[in-house]
Amino acid sequence: MKKLKKKPKEVNRKIIRIQTGLRYYKPSKFDIGFIVRRSYDRIVSIDKSLFQPAKAIKKTKRVYTYQWRPSKVAAFAAAVLVLALSLQGLAYLASVKDASGEILGAATSAYTDLSGAQASLSDQNFESALQLFSSAQNNLEIAQDKLAQYKALTLVNSQAKGADNILSGAYLLSQAGSKLTESLQLFDMVTVSDQGIETQDFNKKLRQNRLLLKESLALLNESSEHFDKVSNLPADYISTLDEAKRQVQELSGVLEGLINLEDLYLTFFDGSPKTYLLIFQNYDEARATGGFIGTYGVVKINQGLIEKLDIQSIYDFDGSFYEDVAAPGPFQPEIKKWGLRDANWFVDFRQSSAKLLEFFEKGKETADGVVAFTPKIFEGLLEIVGPIHMDQYGVILTASNFQEVVQYKTSVDYDLEQNQPKKFLADFALILLNRLNNLKKEQWFSFFQILQTNLLEKHLLLFSKQSDTQTQIESLGFGGQVLPTDGDYLLVVNSNQGGTKTDLEIVQKLTLKSQILTDGTVINNLRIKRENAANEPNRDYLRVLVPKGSELISATGLDSDPHLASVFRGLKTDPDLAAWDIGELKFDRVFVREEAGKTEFAGWVNTDSKEISQVELTYSLPFKVNPKLLDRTAVYSMLFQKQLGSRGWPFDHTLVFEGLKTIWSTTNVAPQGQQANFSYQSDKDGYWAILLSQDN
Repeated sequence: MKKLKKKPKEVNRKIIRIQTGLRYYKPSKFDIGFIVRRSYDRIVSIDKSLFQPAKAIKKTKRVYTYQWRPSKVAAFAAAVLVLALSLQGLAYLASVKDASGEILGAATSAYTDLSGAQASLSDQNFESALQLFSSAQNNLEIAQDKLAQYKALTLVNSQAKGADNILSGAYLLSQAGSKLTESLQLFDMVTVSDQGIETQDFNKKLRQNRLLLKESLALLNESSEHFDKVSNLPADYISTLDEAKRQVQELSGVLEGLINLEDLYLTFFDGSPKTYLLIFQNYDEARATGGFIGTYGVVKINQGLIEKLDIQSIYDFDGSFYEDVAAPGPFQPEIKKWGLRDANWFVDFRQSSAKLLEFFEKGKETADGVVAFTPKIFEGLLEIVGPIHMDQYGVILTASNFQEVVQYKTSVDYDLEQNQPKKFLADFALILLNRLNNLKKEQWFSFFQILQTNLLEKHLLLFSKQSDTQTQIESLGFGGQVLPTDGDYLLVVNSNQGGTKTDLEIVQKLTLKSQILTDGTVINNLRIKRENAANEPNRDYLRVLVPKGSELISATGLDSDPHLASVFRGLKTDPDLAAWDIGELKFDRVFVREEAGKTEFAGWVNTDSKEISQVELTYSLPFKVNPKLLDRTAVYSMLFQKQLGSRGWPFDHTLVFEGLKTIWSTTNVAPQGQQANFSYQSDKDGYWAILLSQDN
């Protein structure tokens, strides 16, 4: 295999600045709720003239981290601003001139109230926000009652009809704001300690909160219907209404996410006694679902309270586990016997979880499900609660040193006589839970955002043996399942087999070029570049999952390590591993099999310290992209899934389609001529599609 010498480069960290001074804010599509991590320019002074665009007079730069800012609620104020502006159109009608002035005055007051409510929400002043939302509703009722006196006018005058719909939509928005504000007051009631959630009747309060969120969502959807009916606005105000409609749609998505998460909690912790297997995955030693399992835990929860939290070394369990099962082939012959520490072998978390529970229940006790996480979630939580002093161990844990310190304290620097290397994590967990009890209201939103981010980036994974709960987990995308698709697909999975903690210093880049031939055949050329900046070698078992039925054409850059079966003399053969072993060796170095409903190309990539490895795979897809005879169009799509619990890698994808032209594409691609380019930092799953037709 060709090795390229290269001095490791220092990672450049970029700060993205977002202009929000004039209330223009475009969050990531994955931002849920009102928490974003960002830098921004803040407008200190603006021209507040009602009928002229605001102008910036002075700017100062400030940086905030994990600040709660309800930008989506700006839709309330934006919608009523449109109302105030559009109602000017009624003034030219002599018969309603006085009425239009009264309507405009009430709408302007409502706009002021809603702007104040937004500011109160930003400051978590829920009582003030509720009062202002109520005042806005009163003013909007006045405007609606006045306009109702001229109902006939709304039937013949488009501006009057538009004003009627905007008034109705704005009124519904203010009601939605009131419901949302009520629901946010739940954070005033949350009490957490090392005993769990101590808030009395928490599940009952959460169900009531869920009802408020659903009522708010219904009001938002109804208001959106009114805004959609607005037409013939003055040109200057159309973009303002469009922005209000967009923000209403985003807020609806936020509420749907909150409702789903509360449903998930109420199902996962339904009030009955539950036992969950906790899996701590070290992503510095990559494995299929996140990382090597050096630590496991058992948590028993009843009515939100922790009845038991036990954290132990995985070797304590495996040392007492007497099921003699041969380990997966890539572990052989160094590791002959399969144990709980290596049971997260399968790329689909559902299958790995089933195997983890199978081993756990044979060696200890039954469990209702699995919760797996990498250190990233603790790094995020430490950013909220601040440094944790572990005086008995002589260390201070922070977000920046957590991974390094925990790895050292649980693997090297521990009391050999007590021989409890994972006690450090157990003690840390109790301190962390108690520190959560001291969170301020605004910090709870940061806590929620951290959980949401880790779920979306698959650093926090859930599995339940209860079918309805598992269905809900998967529908939210938190189950780590390999997704089905009718189009192209790619998932690259790395598993560290050398025992070195080097994966956090591996820089990997994926480049894919897809070409549609004249007969519709699609040829993919995938290049995988791995740069090892660590001081130790990295031995990787690489798996590339592609659409089922894809045919390998060529492969270069893989090492010649043997592909062994999952068997060993005197040990049982696991039936799931026996099925996984079925396949064939191609080009002496690539093992082709099926896994999780996909075709898999597997091989070895060994990258020495300060070196670069490059792998290139060329394969054809099992389907053609041919414009159909009747509609003369064809669709190409790509679903890219990130490896569970891994960092995001750059992924560049180019599609070449000579003889075809673009009819439509998703907004995240850039068609140019007869090719399209998709660039993505794969910290989450990604998808893009393009509709093509004959170029004549």
